[in-house]
Amino acid sequence: MFKKVLVPVDLSEPEFVQQALELALREVNENNAELHLITVVPGFGNSLVASFFSEREHQKAVTEVARKFKALASEIVPEGIKPVLKVYEGSPAEMIVRYIRKQEVDLVLMSAHHRSKVDEFLLGSVSARVAERAGCSVLLLKS
Repeated sequence: MFKKVLVPVDLSEPEFVQQALELALREVNENNAELHLITVVPGFGNSLVASFFSEREHQKAVTEVARKFKALASEIVPEGIKPVLKVYEGSPAEMIVRYIRKQEVDLVLMSAHHRSKVDEFLLGSVSARVAERAGCSVLLLKS
């Protein structure tokens, strides 16, 4: 049914990806679908944040994130499945939605964190924004 399945990964909370990944793998195995995993590095595009880091430090940080992401993927994805791995910079919700549209993803599986009302108001909800704007099926898992 679904041909491209996306699981966004928050590297600061990798334990939240497990349930979404298990469901994604079921879809991948049953329908021979592609598994896509992405992570988004927020902040460096912001001029205030960028003013504290040299371009070299910025590149080093992004390279380290990519290394950790690849290592995590090799731990959590079973042998024999080769996921598409991408690291982006920017607003997590915006980058996930752009990726969905560009890659024509059919299904997104992601965890929705329980946050306080204050946190949700101040930080927003990435999962809510993705579900609202994705243009494809989105399964939010309460964690």
